Amino acid sequence: MKRLVPRATLLSLLWLSACSNEADGFALAAPNAPGFQSDVYPVLLRDCGFPTCHGASERLFRVWGPGRVRLDPLAPTFNTDVNPVTGEPKPQEPSGAEAKRSLESALGFIDAKNPKRSLLLRKPLSAEAGGTGHLGVDRFGRNVYRSTDSDGYLSLSRWVFSLKPE
Repeated sequence: MKRLVPRATLLSLLWLSACSNEADGFALAAPNAPGFQSDVYPVLLRDCGFPTCHGASERLFRVWGPGRVRLDPLAPTFNTDVNPVTGEPKPQEPSGAEAKRSLESALGFIDAKNPKRSLLLRKPLSAEAGGTGHLGVDRFGRNVYRSTDSDGYLSLSRWVFSLKPE
């Protein structure tokens, strides 16, 4: 395990070296982590980023965004703006920095040499399906993903296996 963490950190830094530093938007250079913002980040926000789970600042793996811990403590937690046509609340967008920090966190839990062993895939998966220990079980003892066929798990898995170390 000692060798895994430094390698994961090094790979994270290498992958992130080509990330855009745009303040207003989140953009990645194509070969580094394609699909994170469109396919993975929404899944992490929905399935992992609860304020009592990985949306909390004291967690090692963090998901930053609206309704969770915000990088800017003065940013509103929930959006109060309303669409004038429909009267529905407008969805609040994460800042580019929050998406980037969430990407950095996710990359730190990927084993580039053996993606199947990545903690990003093993931790939220039930032990019966090949996962590992995770305190994120619900009140019925179920883990985030019951099987490798769960939609969220499939999104994470496709993304992890699509990454190519440079």
